[in-house]
Amino acid sequence: MIQAQILDLLERLRRELDLAMILISHDLSVLADTCEQVTIMYAGKTMESGKTMDVFTEPKHPYTQGLVGAFPDIRGPRSMPESIPGAVPSLISPPAGCVFHPRCKFAFDRCTRAEPALTELTAGRRAACFLYPEVTEVPGRPIPIAGA
Repeated sequence: MIQAQILDLLERLRRELDLAMILISHDLSVLADTCEQVTIMYAGKTMESGKTMDVFTEPKHPYTQGLVGAFPDIRGPRSMPESIPGAVPSLISPPAGCVFHPRCKFAFDRCTRAEPALTELTAGRRAACFLYPEVTEVPGRPIPIAGA
Protein backbone atom coordinates (compact mmCIF):
# COMPACT_ATOMS: atom_id res chain seq x y z
CA MET A 1 0.00 0.00 0.00
CA ILE A 2 2.73 2.48 0.98
CA GLN A 3 4.82 1.50 -2.07
CA ALA A 4 1.86 2.18 -4.39
CA GLN A 5 1.26 5.57 -2.78
CA ILE A 6 4.91 6.56 -3.17
CA LEU A 7 4.98 5.43 -6.81
CA ASP A 8 1.75 7.34 -7.50
CA LEU A 9 3.25 10.46 -5.90
CA LEU A 10 6.45 10.14 -7.96
CA GLU A 11 4.45 9.71 -11.16
CA ARG A 12 2.26 12.72 -10.34
CA LEU A 13 5.34 14.88 -9.66
CA ARG A 14 6.98 13.64 -12.85
CA ARG A 15 3.95 14.64 -14.92
CA GLU A 16 3.24 17.97 -13.17
CA LEU A 17 6.84 19.16 -13.21
CA ASP A 18 7.76 17.53 -16.55
CA LEU A 19 10.63 15.62 -14.94
CA ALA A 20 12.71 12.68 -16.01
CA MET A 21 13.02 9.99 -13.37
CA ILE A 22 15.50 7.23 -12.72
CA LEU A 23 14.07 4.40 -10.66
CA ILE A 24 16.36 1.76 -9.20
CA SER A 25 14.61 -1.42 -8.11
CA HIS A 26 14.86 -5.19 -7.87
CA ASP A 27 11.09 -5.45 -8.31
CA LEU A 28 10.42 -6.25 -11.97
CA SER A 29 6.69 -5.57 -11.61
CA VAL A 30 7.39 -2.03 -10.40
CA LEU A 31 9.75 -1.43 -13.32
CA ALA A 32 7.26 -2.86 -15.82
CA ASP A 33 4.52 -0.61 -14.47
CA THR A 34 6.49 2.64 -14.20
CA CYS A 35 9.38 2.69 -16.70
CA GLU A 36 9.54 3.18 -20.46
CA GLN A 37 13.20 2.13 -20.66
CA VAL A 38 15.10 -0.33 -18.50
CA THR A 39 18.74 -1.20 -17.92
CA ILE A 40 19.47 -4.57 -16.36
CA MET A 41 22.68 -4.62 -14.33
CA TYR A 42 24.65 -7.42 -12.71
CA ALA A 43 27.66 -6.90 -10.46
CA GLY A 44 27.87 -3.25 -11.51
CA LYS A 45 27.86 -4.00 -15.26
CA THR A 46 25.12 -3.34 -17.79
CA MET A 47 23.87 -6.64 -19.19
CA GLU A 48 20.95 -5.42 -21.30
CA SER A 49 18.97 -2.29 -22.05
CA GLY A 50 15.99 -1.27 -24.12
CA LYS A 51 12.28 -0.56 -23.99
CA THR A 52 10.93 -2.14 -20.81
CA MET A 53 8.28 -4.33 -22.43
CA ASP A 54 10.72 -5.52 -25.12
CA VAL A 55 13.31 -6.47 -22.50
CA PHE A 56 10.75 -8.27 -20.31
CA THR A 57 8.90 -10.07 -23.12
CA GLU A 58 12.00 -11.01 -25.17
CA PRO A 59 14.99 -10.98 -22.84
CA LYS A 60 18.26 -11.39 -24.74
CA HIS A 61 20.95 -11.62 -22.06
CA PRO A 62 21.02 -14.88 -20.06
CA TYR A 63 20.89 -12.90 -16.79
CA THR A 64 17.75 -11.05 -17.92
CA GLN A 65 16.28 -14.37 -19.04
CA GLY A 66 16.97 -15.75 -15.57
CA LEU A 67 15.38 -12.73 -13.86
CA VAL A 68 12.27 -12.94 -15.99
CA GLY A 69 12.14 -16.73 -15.55
CA ALA A 70 12.40 -16.38 -11.77
CA PHE A 71 9.38 -14.09 -11.63
CA PRO A 72 6.13 -15.95 -10.90
CA ASP A 73 3.60 -16.12 -13.74
CA ILE A 74 0.16 -15.51 -12.22
CA ARG A 75 -1.49 -17.07 -15.30
CA GLY A 76 0.71 -20.17 -15.29
CA PRO A 77 0.77 -23.28 -13.13
CA ARG A 78 1.29 -22.82 -9.41
CA SER A 79 4.90 -23.86 -9.05
CA MET A 80 8.13 -22.38 -7.81
CA PRO A 81 9.79 -20.33 -10.55
CA GLU A 82 13.24 -21.35 -11.71
CA SER A 83 16.07 -19.58 -9.86
CA ILE A 84 19.46 -18.54 -11.19
CA PRO A 85 22.01 -21.07 -9.89
CA GLY A 86 25.19 -20.03 -8.09
CA ALA A 87 26.06 -16.94 -6.09
CA VAL A 88 26.69 -13.28 -6.86
CA PRO A 89 30.43 -12.73 -7.37
CA SER A 90 32.66 -10.67 -5.12
CA LEU A 91 32.84 -7.11 -6.41
CA ILE A 92 36.30 -6.79 -4.84
CA SER A 93 37.60 -9.69 -6.92
CA PRO A 94 35.16 -10.30 -9.78
CA PRO A 95 35.67 -13.21 -12.17
CA ALA A 96 37.67 -12.63 -15.34
CA GLY A 97 35.70 -12.13 -18.52
CA CYS A 98 31.95 -11.74 -18.32
CA VAL A 99 31.00 -11.29 -14.66
CA PHE A 100 27.92 -13.49 -15.18
CA HIS A 101 29.73 -16.47 -16.77
CA PRO A 102 30.03 -18.57 -13.56
CA ARG A 103 26.20 -18.65 -13.33
CA CYS A 104 25.39 -18.69 -17.05
CA LYS A 105 24.08 -21.89 -18.61
CA PHE A 106 25.20 -20.66 -22.06
CA ALA A 107 28.78 -19.73 -21.07
CA PHE A 108 31.63 -20.92 -23.25
CA ASP A 109 35.41 -20.43 -23.20
CA ARG A 110 35.44 -16.87 -24.57
CA CYS A 111 33.14 -15.77 -21.73
CA THR A 112 35.82 -16.70 -19.17
CA ARG A 113 38.55 -14.70 -20.94
CA ALA A 114 36.98 -11.48 -22.22
CA GLU A 115 34.32 -9.02 -21.15
CA PRO A 116 31.67 -8.60 -23.85
CA ALA A 117 30.96 -5.10 -25.09
CA LEU A 118 27.47 -3.65 -24.81
CA THR A 119 26.38 -4.24 -28.40
CA GLU A 120 23.41 -2.76 -30.24
CA LEU A 121 21.23 -5.67 -31.38
CA THR A 122 18.49 -3.52 -32.92
CA ALA A 123 17.70 0.19 -32.69
CA GLY A 124 17.63 1.07 -28.97
CA ARG A 125 18.20 -2.53 -27.84
CA ARG A 126 21.58 -3.54 -26.41
CA ALA A 127 23.11 -6.57 -24.73
CA ALA A 128 26.59 -7.41 -23.43
CA CYS A 129 26.86 -11.06 -24.43
CA PHE A 130 28.98 -13.12 -26.80
CA LEU A 131 25.87 -15.03 -27.92
CA TYR A 132 25.23 -12.14 -30.30
CA PRO A 133 27.40 -10.95 -33.17
CA GLU A 134 28.71 -7.40 -33.06
CA VAL A 135 26.19 -6.13 -35.63
CA THR A 136 22.99 -4.14 -35.37
CA GLU A 137 20.68 -7.05 -36.26
CA VAL A 138 20.46 -10.75 -35.47
CA PRO A 139 18.60 -12.09 -38.54
CA GLY A 140 17.14 -15.57 -38.19
CA ARG A 141 19.13 -16.43 -35.10
CA PRO A 142 17.20 -18.34 -32.43
CA ILE A 143 17.42 -16.75 -29.01
CA PRO A 144 17.83 -19.22 -26.13
CA ILE A 145 15.15 -18.48 -23.54
CA ALA A 146 15.51 -19.79 -20.01
CA GLY A 147 12.92 -22.42 -19.20
CA ALA A 148 11.85 -22.92 -22.84
